[in-house]
Amino acid sequence: MTPDLETVTRVLGARKSVRAFLPSPVPRERLAAVFAAAQHAPSWCNTQPWRVVVTEPPKTDVVRDALVTAAKSGLPSPDVPFPLDYPEPYLSHRRACGFALYGAMGIARDDKARRYDAWLRNYQVFDAPHLAVVAVDRRLGPYALIDIGVWLGQLLAAVTAEGLAACSMASIAAYPKVLREHLGFTAELDILFGIALGFEDEASATNQFRTSRAPIDANVTFLG
Repeated sequence: MTPDLETVTRVLGARKSVRAFLPSPVPRERLAAVFAAAQHAPSWCNTQPWRVVVTEPPKTDVVRDALVTAAKSGLPSPDVPFPLDYPEPYLSHRRACGFALYGAMGIARDDKARRYDAWLRNYQVFDAPHLAVVAVDRRLGPYALIDIGVWLGQLLAAVTAEGLAACSMASIAAYPKVLREHLGFTAELDILFGIALGFEDEASATNQFRTSRAPIDANVTFLG
């Protein structure tokens, strides 16, 4: 059966970044199903460049503890440098997201202790029972990153359709050495980001906020 646009739009609109998870692990077959759905993503010459390791308990806790230790004691050193500057309108979008998130958590702008704790939650993987870490062979160049972006969008849609929760996170890529040590990524792979996976803690205030979206004419131009 071919899905209609309304169904697809409903799934995409329901997707959100979840930052508080229940401890219950997701059955392996349900995890496998969403990754199998994402495997249909298109890619340059069908290279399928995404390389992914998915943790399950107790491995997730081992990686979580190692990431927290690294974040508390080491300097970030991502394989792919993070942006240093955000010109407009990107800066406004970024700030609006941050204000909304910290507002939902009830954290004041000058509350440095709670802001630090909120930052550290990234490396605690928001207590998710699963962490997917995504890497790419750097020899393929920047176009492979486009392919992985397409794959990620399809994965997050599949997660939503399956009734699961996720948060894609660049933060953990700041400490690639930790991830290589614990997850076995080979030297030619650049670690790009992680995805926290599990069941949403619907009682958490953190999960009540949603980011806004600009109208399509802010991003798309039609020419006749």
